Amino acid sequence: MRIALLSLFFTLGLLVSGGAGANGPTDVEKELKKFQGVWTFEAVESGGNKLSANLFEKMTVRFEGDKYSVLMGDMVVEVATQKLDPSRSPKAVDSTVTDGPNKDKVYLGIYEIDGDTLKVCFDEAGKKRPTAFKTEVGSAMVLVVHKRVKK
Repeated sequence: MRIALLSLFFTLGLLVSGGAGANGPTDVEKELKKFQGVWTFEAVESGGNKLSANLFEKMTVRFEGDKYSVLMGDMVVEVATQKLDPSRSPKAVDSTVTDGPNKDKVYLGIYEIDGDTLKVCFDEAGKKRPTAFKTEVGSAMVLVVHKRVKK
């Protein structure tokens, strides 16, 4: 598998930068707290094709502050920052790669978090934001389901 394709799947971390207002945490900060920690790759679909879970069994995403790191075992494969917009429906995320093969690339995506399950869909071409959690044959859309690693 090409390293660029792997890196693409790793740009799925969902972190937000934002400051606390005078009346307490913002909606963005509240969302950010939901993502903190380490997550596994449970399912990945690209362009309408489901990819083997075995390809991702040693990969994790670690969220810390406004950054995320994608790891293959102990090796950092990619680092990025995220900006969330929880006011949109579906909730939106823009991911900017700061280190790795796709450095400076921006991915437009959507996300959904339910307890310990995180679902992300994004356009690997970086041209348009998905409107639903699905991919179609021949599209540049990628759908990833993550599960939180229990402490």
